[in-house]
Amino acid sequence: MLQITRTGVFMRISLRLLAPALLGVAAFLPAAHAQDMTTATVAGTTIWVGGGVQFLSLPDIRFTEKGDHRQKNSESDWLDAGGAAGGGIETGLGFWGNYRVTAGVKGFWSNIETDNHKKCSGGSNFCTVFDPASGQAFTGSALSTKTDRDVDYWGGQAELKFGHADPIYEKPYFYRNDYFIIGADVRGIDQDNTLRSSLGTAFSYKESLDTTYTGGYIGLGGEYSFGFIPIIGSAVKGVGGLYDRLGLRTFINLRAGLYNADTDYDGRFAAGSFASNLSNSTDDLAFIGTVSLETRKQIGPRTSLSLWTDYEYISSVPKMHYADDNRPTRIDDEGIFASRTMLRLNIGLGSQQLYTVSR
Repeated sequence: MLQITRTGVFMRISLRLLAPALLGVAAFLPAAHAQDMTTATVAGTTIWVGGGVQFLSLPDIRFTEKGDHRQKNSESDWLDAGGAAGGGIETGLGFWGNYRVTAGVKGFWSNIETDNHKKCSGGSNFCTVFDPASGQAFTGSALSTKTDRDVDYWGGQAELKFGHADPIYEKPYFYRNDYFIIGADVRGIDQDNTLRSSLGTAFSYKESLDTTYTGGYIGLGGEYSFGFIPIIGSAVKGVGGLYDRLGLRTFINLRAGLYNADTDYDGRFAAGSFASNLSNSTDDLAFIGTVSLETRKQIGPRTSLSLWTDYEYISSVPKMHYADDNRPTRIDDEGIFASRTMLRLNIGLGSQQLYTVSR
């Protein structure tokens, strides 16, 4: 049965509170006379800081064997959650032809911890543990294995946005594309996994499984509206009306890129007086696609609050196939989904206000 750490429980509760909290703040703030610039920074520099929750469902760890079948020593699912933090800076560079160019640097860090218990009982050779280095089997009639997983997921990006020469402040009827993106990206998924059993065959196994992704991406983004019919051009009661009354704006950002995925594995196994070490590495080509949704509320001439969520697909994440009597340990891969939600504070620097009165 999956056991979630207190950190994971706390962050899941925090996620449920983020959206209502933002709406509550927006409802009690006075209506701003200015409207949020919908593309990149028009002039000057903008910084943001934020915090929230990260969901990350990694491939299962299948290390022990019950009968002739590998057990799931970790039950990876969308309940695997932890804290996340991030920050960034964006500044206007001027014009390139008919495009307004904005440069930005941003990054994030998140940590997820889980622990799981798995039991095995049966005949004298029913429960088995294999040494990952040699495939040597250690058998017994019972196992009670505890698996601890500690994962850091982090990343940093530098990008250029090419937007409209003239800033646009009005809401679109449905969607308006405001800019195109090119960017460079480095990110990592660093795992420290530990398995131990003191019942039956006593063993311990520790591994570090780190993957670094380096590559580039392209994308586009803009503003969309709730409750507007493009043909009629009129607001519809419901979600759109609520967003208008609260002064909320909604944005979408799409990015897709190719990356080199460099994975390093180090495993250490011990059972009684026996001990071994194994190291391996692989290089793969990975695709990462991201859909980002933002709901933003202006709270002053140079400040706003955003509820920002990244939905990510990563095509290549390491999945270990551990040794047995017939095969050595090898690194495989599979695709995963991840989601990160943060409440962000955006601040414009300098004497010039960040937001301009709508026209």
